[in-house]
Amino acid sequence: MDNIIDIKRLWLVLKKNMILIIVWGIVLAGVAFGISKFIIQPQYSSSVALLVNRKADENQAAQLQNQQADVQMINTYKDIITRPVILNTVVKNLTTTQKQLITKAQPTTYKVLADGTRIVDKQGKPAEYKVVDAKYDKSDISTESLSKNISVSNQQNSQIFTVNVTLKNSRLARDVANEIAKVFKQKVSSIMSVSNVSVVSKATNNKAPVSPNVKLFTLAGLMAGILVGFVWGLIKELSDRTVKDISYLTDDLKLTNLGQINFIGKIKNVDKVVNTVSKSNEEFSRSRSNRRI
Repeated sequence: MDNIIDIKRLWLVLKKNMILIIVWGIVLAGVAFGISKFIIQPQYSSSVALLVNRKADENQAAQLQNQQADVQMINTYKDIITRPVILNTVVKNLTTTQKQLITKAQPTTYKVLADGTRIVDKQGKPAEYKVVDAKYDKSDISTESLSKNISVSNQQNSQIFTVNVTLKNSRLARDVANEIAKVFKQKVSSIMSVSNVSVVSKATNNKAPVSPNVKLFTLAGLMAGILVGFVWGLIKELSDRTVKDISYLTDDLKLTNLGQINFIGKIKNVDKVVNTVSKSNEEFSRSRSNRRI
C-alpha cells in the first residue's frame, strides 16, 4: 500500500489529531513553565563601566594616537580583569573582615619661638579605623566561579568598556562588579603603568533576572508539544494499513467491486436488531400489498 504523504493528507492528519496536538502543546508548555519558573535557579546581572586613558598630551596628533592605543589595549584589560591577580583580591575583600579608614592620620606640627626653641604647635593624631565585617561567606563566591561568570565588552572604537557579572544573587553581582572596578583601578597602575582609570557608571542592584526567560521557555514547550502531537498523529497515519480508497482495490489489486457496506457500529443486542429488521420487512410488504389493491 502506498504510504506517500501529500499536502492534502497532511492536512487531514492535522485535522484528525487536532485535539491531541492541542493537549500535547498545553502539557509541554506547562512543564516548560514550571521548570523555568520553579526549578531553574534564576541568574542576575550587574555591570560597571570603566574608562582607561593616558595623560593628556598637548600635541593633538599624539592625543589621537594615544586614544587609538587605549582602544587596542582593552583586550589586554579584559584578560587582566578575569585573571586571579584581580579576582583573588576581589574574593578576599568580600569574604574577609576589613579595616575601613575613618580619619586620616594628622602629623604633629611645630612652631619655633623667638629664641629658636621648637615647641609643639598641634599634636598629631593617628589614623582611625573601624572593623567592617565580611559581606559574604567564602562559600558564596570563589575565584573559579567568578572567572566563569564575568564578561567584558566594549563598543567599537570606544575607550569605555563594561564589566558584566552574572550570579545567582543580585546584590552579590552588584558588589562583585563594583569591587572588580575598585581593585582594577588600584592594581592596573602597577601592572601596566596606567594611572588614569575612571569609573563611568557603578553597578546597581538589578532585581530582574536575566535568565531563564520564562516566556521563551514556555513558548518553546508549546511548539515542542505541537510538534510531538503532530508527529504522533503522522506515525499513526503511516502505520495504518487499512484501505482508504476503493481505486486501490480495483486499479492496483485488480479486484471486482461488489458494492459498499456502510459502517453500522458495534451491535450490543443482536435479537433487537433482528426484530427491528423483521418489522421493517413486514411494513414494506404491507405497503406493497396496499398499493396492489
